[in-house]
Parts: sequence; structure tokens; C-alpha cells
Amino acid sequence: MDEVHNISDAVLKRIRLLNNLERGGMYTNHFSLQSLPFENVSDPACFFERGDYSRVLSRIIDSLWAGRGLMVVVGPIGTGKTTLSQKLMVSIPEKTRVIWLGEPPDTSDELLLFLTQELQIRPELSGRIFVLRDIKDYLIKLHSEGNRCLLIIDEVHKISDDVLECVRILNNLEHGNIKLIQMLLIGQEEFLAKLAQPNLESFKQRIAWLEPIGRMTPLQTHEYIMHRLKVAGCQSRIFTDEAIETLIGAARGTPRLVNTFCDRALRVSYEANKTLVDLESVRRAADEIGLGSEVYLSLPSRQRETPAQNAAPQVSPLKNNFSQAAPTPRRSPTRPADKIQPARAHQGNSSWTFPILLLCGSILLFAASLWFFLSYRANL
Repeated sequence: MDEVHNISDAVLKRIRLLNNLERGGMYTNHFSLQSLPFENVSDPACFFERGDYSRVLSRIIDSLWAGRGLMVVVGPIGTGKTTLSQKLMVSIPEKTRVIWLGEPPDTSDELLLFLTQELQIRPELSGRIFVLRDIKDYLIKLHSEGNRCLLIIDEVHKISDDVLECVRILNNLEHGNIKLIQMLLIGQEEFLAKLAQPNLESFKQRIAWLEPIGRMTPLQTHEYIMHRLKVAGCQSRIFTDEAIETLIGAARGTPRLVNTFCDRALRVSYEANKTLVDLESVRRAADEIGLGSEVYLSLPSRQRETPAQNAAPQVSPLKNNFSQAAPTPRRSPTRPADKIQPARAHQGNSSWTFPILLLCGSILLFAASLWFFLSYRANL
């Protein structure tokens, strides 16, 4: 794993080509592509260096050089966080020992055990204090040789408080003013709610920086689609303007959703033997992946009417039979605005009548009671 950053782009390209051949070529030959452009795999070569992705990658690399310690990246589902970590591993400075965890371990003991195995350390004693001492001694030796160590934990929104406490302790491993191990935590936005807990305030204060990754803008989504096609060897136009505009509107700037949608649209067009992905292919693809309503809402009104007009001859006999069986009811004439206001005023006046009458009756009753009381006292 620690040598993965030495893999060249040429080797990665060959790996993608072999993967494409194993899967039978799919629609790649039909559209003159060298590889599948919209695979939902964390391929560093497909990393989109624009917007949030470029900024976050640059800051991570700068932090590694500066030795700032604990870093956190959060973002919604499908926004390319794992692809960012894979791109980081082929972009980090040389002589960096990378330890990558696809998800956090269940306990802190598992995390320490994993680190000792990855660093090829054999602690003499099993207690946590001794394991941490051996890890620190190894990291000091690593730095003395001009090397760095980076621990990446993905899916960190699933992490337990026990493992977070172990991460905090590892972050405290220092030699002078140097952090012995750099750590990058990557997860969904739920991790921010976890950090807001009072018992994690000490951990939160040790975070060197926290970066959010948001969804792409429509312009960035268009550039992302073109980037993926270019990486796949596309040299001609494949999507019509209407198709791309509809894809962008329905995918809502989520890279994983863009990949799924574009891949399905290409498959639909290939099966229909089309040389271009048009609006009809996009509509069919949207229905297959459950985005039919989003596509309908993203279309201009004149385009929404087209499918309804095409379907009209199929339902017209039913409409005619219905119109003969049940005549259309007449609409009541609209009441002029000047006649509505007096009616509302009359309703407002009538609403006060009953309370006023009730008040007058109460006054009369009180007066009668008082008169009878005074008359009774006078007779005594």
C-alpha cells in the first residue's frame, strides 16, 4: 500500500483497459471509447481537479508537508470522498508510509493491532501503554530517516467514541514540534453532529483543519462529464446538448449519481443502435434508475408536453367514451370583485351581532337581580 503513489498514469491506463476487456467491451467500441467512462470506482485517474476537490487535495498535501496532524473531510453521499483519498495516495510526497482503512475498526485495540501489523511492529507486551510506546519509537525512527506516516480512515461517520479517543491519543504522539503520524478522517456529514457532542470537545480541539466537500454546480457537472469522457478516450461528440442539460438537472451535482445516469444513458443508446445519446435515451435511462420524476421536472415546459402529445392518440378513445357518458359540468360564473367585498363585510357585521345581544341580555339580567335585591332589603 505504501508504494501505491509510485504507480504511473500509464500503468493505471493499462489496468483500466484490461478491466474493460474483461467486461466484454460493453458500449465502448460502439462509441469509440478506450474504457468505460462512468464507472463508480475510486479511480485516481478520473479524479476531477476542480472546485472543492482541487482545494481539499491541495490543502491535504500542504498539511502533510507542514506536519499539522489531524485532518477531517466530510461531505454528502456520493460526492467523491473515497476517490479523493485514492488520488491523495498517488499524489502525496515521496517517502510517505500510507496506511488506509476502508472503515473504522470496532474498538481501539483493533486499531492499534492493525497499526502494529501495517508497520511490522511486534510489541513485547500486549498492554496499550506498551503498544503505544513501541509505535512511537518506530515512528521516531521513521522520521529520522526522512519518512512520514499517513493514516487514512474512511467512513468515519461510523466510528465509535472509543476509537476516536485512540485517534486523539495517536495524534498526541510527538517528537519535539513534529507530529509523528498524520491522520485523515473522511466521512459523511453526520460526523459533524457527532463532533458536536460535549464529551468530544477535547478531540474536536485537536483537529488541525476540517474541510467540507459539497455538490458540484451545473457548470462543474458539465466539466466533470467532459473530463470523464476525455479520460476514456472520447474524441467526438457523444451527448446532445439537450441530453447533457437534462442529465445535469436531474443528477443534482452528485458525482456518483452523474456516473450512474450517464452510464445507463450510454447503454440505452447503444442498445438502440444510436450514435448519439439523445433526450429520449436520457428519459429511458432515468426511468430505469428511478430518476424519471427528476428528469420531468428539469425539462422545459415545451419539452414536457411532447410525451403527452405523443401519448394522446392512445388514450383518445377512452376520453371520447368518457365525454359521451358524462357531460362536462358547467362552471359557475365568476363573481365580480366589487360584489365579493360587500358580502364579506356583511359576514363580518353579522359575526358581531350575537356577542352584542348576549352582552345586553347580561346587563338587563344583572339590573333585574339588583332591583329584586334592593326591594327585598327595603321590606326588611
